[in-house]
Amino acid sequence: MNKTPKILLLFFLGVIFACILYIWVTLSPTAAVYSLIYDRSTEVNLALSFATALSTNHPAAYDMIDPALRPHLDEWMRIHQKIKCTSRPEPLLVGSVTETAHSYSVYFSCLGVNGWDSLDIEIVIEEMKVVSFRRPFE
Repeated sequence: MNKTPKILLLFFLGVIFACILYIWVTLSPTAAVYSLIYDRSTEVNLALSFATALSTNHPAAYDMIDPALRPHLDEWMRIHQKIKCTSRPEPLLVGSVTETAHSYSVYFSCLGVNGWDSLDIEIVIEEMKVVSFRRPFE
């Protein structure tokens, strides 16, 4: 029996699967959130990553903090409800640089189950570690 049609069919199905996977990754809110969480190449990306991890109560936030900040993060994870996005998140970042630290204000929002959910957080980064975070006006 000729194997060429079977090989072509498998190749064609593989290409279709790869295309569907690419479209899902491009449009999926879950993939977008994980992409934001694991991109920490610069301080700006670290600030966005940390804000995203805080908004979803993701344990990756522990990897981004100074060890002295752990009790504060534990309390945050216990108290705050995670945001479950049904659309791609829309983080907005405003940064300022001082002589000792870089301070960023991140506004994270997305369409959730009950409408728009958002988180506004101020983050201070030193040597690629989050040394302070708080909600504005706390």
